[in-house]
Amino acid sequence: MTDGLSIAEQVRAFHAGEEKGFNFFFREHYKGLTLFAYRITHHREAAEEIAEDALMKLWEKRAGFNHPLAIKSFLYTAARFASLNYIRNLRRETLRARQLAYLTDERDEYILQDIISSEIYAEVFEAIKTLPPRCRLIFEMIYLQERSYQEIAVELNLSVSTVRNQKARALMLLRKQVDPSILGLFWIFIGLF
Repeated sequence: MTDGLSIAEQVRAFHAGEEKGFNFFFREHYKGLTLFAYRITHHREAAEEIAEDALMKLWEKRAGFNHPLAIKSFLYTAARFASLNYIRNLRRETLRARQLAYLTDERDEYILQDIISSEIYAEVFEAIKTLPPRCRLIFEMIYLQERSYQEIAVELNLSVSTVRNQKARALMLLRKQVDPSILGLFWIFIGLF
């Protein structure tokens, strides 16, 4: 007997929606539910919240409970499911946070690479535009179209040595106009190194 009432009377008071009935079952099960939830979640605040939520759900559904064992069974089942959901949600959030961090870092890295490569290409292409016409054409055919000296010589009706000389001239003129480090990065971006 508690508070001068038998367990059966406590169940009737609880079932009737009386606060003393709820307080009895709260005192009876809160600590055990909290410990049970803590053993699953390993998080004290979450365990306390899970125990409180289970008791509130019981209170909302009190009309369906007429026996103390049914009440206890409901509470521990509710706490178990809530604890497992807590762990599942925590894992999902952790995974999402890791994925977001990875994607954000990766995306930022690609954006930075795009900015740098765009600026390098723009500077080099501006310098290429200033090359003498035949020199520029041969340079573009070699480096941008990836054509061989032989192919260019046949197409332009030139000797292979003339193609090589025009390429050397183009490189010499570009080196005078473009910073060597930028030109080096340009070669890396177009895959020559």
